[in-house]
Amino acid sequence: MLPIVWTLFVVFAVGGFLMIAAYWLDVQDRPDLGARARIAWSAAVIVFPISIPLYAFAGGPNWPLSLRIGSLVPGIALVLFAGFFVGIFT
Repeated sequence: MLPIVWTLFVVFAVGGFLMIAAYWLDVQDRPDLGARARIAWSAAVIVFPISIPLYAFAGGPNWPLSLRIGSLVPGIALVLFAGFFVGIFT
């Protein structure tokens, strides 16, 4: 089971980094956001497992369904990391 979970973790971790980059670039590229909103959404990357899905589903970027589902990937990677850390996956 460990090789399968480890592989999933690596895929979700890499995908999570890509989603963080896509989120940040999308925030910077939106002309309808003011300077304060861009700064706030950019600073929200600190709490990315919450802010990216919140932005994708409620922030109004009109992302396609695949990116909205992908916005959950960083959170899944953190859950898998926590599972490794506490010893659930051995």
